[in-house]
Amino acid sequence: MENNKPSKKFDKTIFDGLFMKNTVLASGLVVAPIIVSATTVQSAFALVIAFSLITFLTVLISSFVPRDMVYAVRIILYTVIAAMVYVPVAVFADSFMEQQFSSLGIMFPLLITNSLIITRSEIHFFKLDKLRMLAEVFFYVLGFDVVAIIVGFVREIFATGAIGDKIIGIHFTLPFLSTTFGGFIVVGILAALLKKIKLIIRSNS
Repeated sequence: MENNKPSKKFDKTIFDGLFMKNTVLASGLVVAPIIVSATTVQSAFALVIAFSLITFLTVLISSFVPRDMVYAVRIILYTVIAAMVYVPVAVFADSFMEQQFSSLGIMFPLLITNSLIITRSEIHFFKLDKLRMLAEVFFYVLGFDVVAIIVGFVREIFATGAIGDKIIGIHFTLPFLSTTFGGFIVVGILAALLKKIKLIIRSNS
């Protein structure tokens, strides 16, 4: 029986990060970058790369900041570390995917102050042992990534009737979905759908 406990604990980490405690749809964290920037699959993919690298590396490095340091100073250090991580990520973006990353606009540098780094790390991640922390950060970040891609796909296909240069053939399009207001609508619908699914799961358990 005891041998199954680590497996079950890890399964819960995956399920929570991707689904039950999804960073965007369940927790309402880091919503703005998706609403503003994930307007197409390409822009969503650029957002995924930027968010994943900045968040994971920053949380990992920040976990070595001494816990006995004053809280306000720790928060400032997290942001400084995130800004330092941002630099090589931005260099990579300019070198290989300049057009895609430029579509993120101001949301790209603002990722250094996202809630997983500033808030979630302090109240949750840094209270775990290193291995568990890395696993949770990975799946929370992956949860964000999945939502970003889904939102980008839905907005692009229903706003333009195409994915990239490939016309899908949808005759009734909703161009407003490519706006910030459209982003709120799509994320709101997905959040409501997730809430409904969670209620069904809880009622059946």
